[in-house]
Formats: sequence, C-alpha cells, structure tokens
Amino acid sequence: MNENIKPRFEVHKLEGMGKKRVAAPKKDKQGKLLGGFDYENIEVDAGWNVYFPSGSSIHIWTKEEMERQGFLRPPGLVNMETGDEVAPMSDTSLKTKSERKEYRTKSSRVAQI
Repeated sequence: MNENIKPRFEVHKLEGMGKKRVAAPKKDKQGKLLGGFDYENIEVDAGWNVYFPSGSSIHIWTKEEMERQGFLRPPGLVNMETGDEVAPMSDTSLKTKSERKEYRTKSSRVAQI
C-alpha cells in the first residue's frame, strides 16, 4: 500500500529586512481620535515563510507569532489520504512543492478564480 505521507508544515527563515505596513489611528493636535487610520511603512526583520502540504504558504513577521501558532515545534507527519498522524520526518520539501507552478491544476479552486 502506497501511503501519501508529508510533514504538517515546513519553516524557512527569510534573509535580510522587509517593509511592513503599520496602521495608527488618526488624531488631531490635542490627541482626539478623528476616525480612520494613518499608514506607515517600517523596516523590520524579514520574518519566516511557512509552507504547507497543499502547496500554500504564509508569511509570519515575529518569533512570538511563530511560537503562538506552534511553528517552532517539530511538525510531525500526516497521512494525506486519511489525515492520521504517523511516524518521524522524511526528506520532503514543501517549499519546493509550493513554488512549482505546474502543481496547481485547472480543477483547483485557486485556478478558477
């Protein structure tokens, strides 16, 4: 029986710095809220990319958020056919799979949008 076993996620640290857009409430000179937001781009650490077996990925800016979501722990393996957890990690790269353009099919929901 050929089982389709993959890690739950794969984490890659990004090099360098990145620009992050930050919103602050609009205020008048006395500090009274006016409604709406002022936006500012700030330079911060580039953060991490987290890749998933489906081919999708997310970008996370802070180590605190990585820890909160559980991405700093070992990912564990999942049988993609049954959803059951299985034994230790294998040599698979979700990053490579996520970056392949031919991975997405015409029948996928993303391709139809």
